[in-house]
Amino acid sequence: MIHDGGYVPDQIFNADETGLYWKKMPTRTYIAKTQKTCGGFKVSKDRLTLLLCSNASGDRVLKPLLINRALIPRAMKGKNLKQLPVHWMANKKAWMTADLFTEWFKKCFVPEVRKYMEKKGFDFKVLLLVYNVPSHPILEHSNIKVIFFAA
Repeated sequence: MIHDGGYVPDQIFNADETGLYWKKMPTRTYIAKTQKTCGGFKVSKDRLTLLLCSNASGDRVLKPLLINRALIPRAMKGKNLKQLPVHWMANKKAWMTADLFTEWFKKCFVPEVRKYMEKKGFDFKVLLLVYNVPSHPILEHSNIKVIFFAA
Protein backbone atom coordinates (compact mmCIF):
# COMPACT_ATOMS: atom_id res chain seq x y z
CA MET A 1 0.00 0.00 0.00
CA ILE A 2 2.81 2.40 0.85
CA HIS A 3 4.73 1.55 -2.30
CA ASP A 4 1.62 1.53 -4.52
CA GLY A 5 0.46 4.88 -3.11
CA GLY A 6 3.87 6.44 -3.59
CA TYR A 7 4.15 7.53 0.04
CA VAL A 8 7.46 8.49 1.58
CA PRO A 9 8.10 8.27 5.37
CA ASP A 10 7.44 12.03 5.74
CA GLN A 11 3.87 11.44 4.48
CA ILE A 12 3.01 8.51 6.77
CA PHE A 13 1.63 9.42 10.21
CA ASN A 14 0.65 7.27 13.18
CA ALA A 15 -1.66 8.46 15.97
CA ASP A 16 -2.36 6.69 19.24
CA GLU A 17 -3.64 7.59 22.67
CA THR A 18 -2.44 6.75 26.13
CA GLY A 19 -3.96 7.28 29.57
CA LEU A 20 -1.99 9.09 32.23
CA TYR A 21 -3.00 8.59 35.88
CA TRP A 22 -1.18 11.59 37.23
CA LYS A 23 -2.07 11.11 40.92
CA LYS A 24 -1.87 7.33 41.10
CA MET A 25 0.02 5.95 44.07
CA PRO A 26 2.02 2.71 43.93
CA THR A 27 0.11 -0.47 44.67
CA ARG A 28 2.81 -1.67 47.08
CA THR A 29 5.10 0.10 49.53
CA TYR A 30 7.71 -0.76 52.11
CA ILE A 31 7.06 -0.26 55.84
CA ALA A 32 9.41 -0.20 58.79
CA LYS A 33 10.12 -3.47 60.62
CA THR A 34 8.54 -2.05 63.77
CA GLN A 35 5.16 -1.62 62.04
CA LYS A 36 2.94 -4.64 61.55
CA THR A 37 0.65 -3.05 58.97
CA CYS A 38 0.25 0.15 57.07
CA GLY A 39 -2.97 2.15 56.86
CA GLY A 40 -4.79 1.93 53.55
CA PHE A 41 -5.52 4.64 51.07
CA LYS A 42 -8.08 5.20 48.40
CA VAL A 43 -6.69 4.95 44.89
CA SER A 44 -6.98 8.19 42.99
CA LYS A 45 -8.56 7.91 39.57
CA ASP A 46 -7.53 11.35 38.33
CA ARG A 47 -6.45 10.79 34.78
CA LEU A 48 -6.11 12.43 31.44
CA THR A 49 -5.70 11.10 27.93
CA LEU A 50 -2.96 12.09 25.51
CA LEU A 51 -3.17 11.57 21.76
CA LEU A 52 0.30 11.54 20.24
CA CYS A 53 1.01 11.68 16.52
CA SER A 54 4.21 11.61 14.49
CA ASN A 55 5.34 10.75 10.99
CA ALA A 56 7.36 7.64 10.10
CA SER A 57 10.56 9.57 9.45
CA GLY A 58 10.41 11.13 12.92
CA ASP A 59 10.84 14.53 11.29
CA ARG A 60 7.47 15.89 12.45
CA VAL A 61 5.86 15.34 15.84
CA LEU A 62 2.46 17.02 16.02
CA LYS A 63 1.27 19.03 18.98
CA PRO A 64 -0.26 16.47 21.41
CA LEU A 65 -3.96 16.42 22.19
CA LEU A 66 -4.69 16.47 25.92
CA ILE A 67 -8.16 15.37 27.05
CA ASN A 68 -8.99 16.46 30.57
CA ARG A 69 -12.17 16.13 32.63
CA ALA A 70 -12.67 19.90 32.75
CA LEU A 71 -12.39 22.30 29.86
CA ILE A 72 -10.99 24.96 32.20
CA PRO A 73 -9.65 23.42 35.44
CA ARG A 74 -9.40 25.62 38.53
CA ALA A 75 -5.62 25.68 38.33
CA MET A 76 -5.83 27.07 34.77
CA LYS A 77 -8.50 29.70 35.46
CA GLY A 78 -7.58 32.96 33.77
CA LYS A 79 -4.91 31.30 31.62
CA ASN A 80 -5.04 31.17 27.83
CA LEU A 81 -5.14 27.44 27.02
CA LYS A 82 -4.29 28.16 23.37
CA GLN A 83 -0.77 29.15 24.48
CA LEU A 84 -0.08 25.71 25.94
CA PRO A 85 2.05 23.24 23.96
CA VAL A 86 -0.99 20.92 23.63
CA HIS A 87 -4.43 20.98 22.04
CA TRP A 88 -6.77 21.05 25.05
CA MET A 89 -10.15 19.27 24.94
CA ALA A 90 -12.48 17.97 27.63
CA ASN A 91 -14.68 14.97 28.28
CA LYS A 92 -16.49 14.00 31.49
CA LYS A 93 -14.31 10.89 31.92
CA ALA A 94 -11.23 12.26 30.12
CA TRP A 95 -11.55 9.57 27.46
CA MET A 96 -11.27 9.76 23.71
CA THR A 97 -14.62 9.77 21.92
CA ALA A 98 -15.54 9.71 18.25
CA ASP A 99 -16.55 13.38 18.42
CA LEU A 100 -13.25 14.45 20.00
CA PHE A 101 -11.25 12.38 17.50
CA THR A 102 -13.17 13.94 14.60
CA GLU A 103 -12.61 17.43 15.99
CA TRP A 104 -8.88 16.72 16.46
CA PHE A 105 -8.65 15.37 12.92
CA LYS A 106 -10.37 18.36 11.30
CA LYS A 107 -9.08 21.23 13.47
CA CYS A 108 -5.62 20.01 14.49
CA PHE A 109 -4.28 17.19 12.32
CA VAL A 110 -5.29 18.45 8.87
CA PRO A 111 -4.03 22.05 9.29
CA GLU A 112 -0.74 21.02 10.93
CA VAL A 113 0.01 18.35 8.33
CA ARG A 114 -0.98 20.62 5.42
CA LYS A 115 1.43 23.27 6.70
CA TYR A 116 4.19 20.66 7.14
CA MET A 117 3.69 19.27 3.62
CA GLU A 118 3.88 22.78 2.12
CA LYS A 119 7.06 23.50 4.09
CA LYS A 120 8.67 20.25 2.89
CA GLY A 121 7.56 20.83 -0.72
CA PHE A 122 5.45 17.64 -0.91
CA ASP A 123 2.00 17.24 -2.40
CA PHE A 124 -0.64 17.20 0.33
CA LYS A 125 -1.09 13.41 0.26
CA VAL A 126 -0.95 11.69 3.63
CA LEU A 127 -1.45 8.22 5.09
CA LEU A 128 -2.73 8.19 8.71
CA LEU A 129 -2.50 4.93 10.69
CA VAL A 130 -4.77 4.50 13.74
CA TYR A 131 -6.07 1.62 15.83
CA ASN A 132 -9.47 0.22 14.92
CA VAL A 133 -11.40 1.16 18.07
CA PRO A 134 -14.90 2.65 18.50
CA SER A 135 -13.50 6.08 19.41
CA HIS A 136 -11.84 6.32 15.97
CA PRO A 137 -14.63 6.84 13.46
CA ILE A 138 -14.27 6.46 9.72
CA LEU A 139 -13.07 9.81 8.43
CA GLU A 140 -12.86 10.94 4.85
CA HIS A 141 -10.62 13.60 3.39
CA SER A 142 -9.61 14.03 -0.22
CA ASN A 143 -5.88 14.19 0.60
CA ILE A 144 -5.68 11.90 3.62
CA LYS A 145 -6.13 8.14 3.60
CA VAL A 146 -6.95 6.79 7.05
CA ILE A 147 -5.96 3.16 7.64
CA PHE A 148 -7.34 1.25 10.65
CA PHE A 149 -5.43 -1.70 12.06
CA ALA A 150 -6.12 -4.15 14.88
CA ALA A 151 -4.55 -3.61 18.28
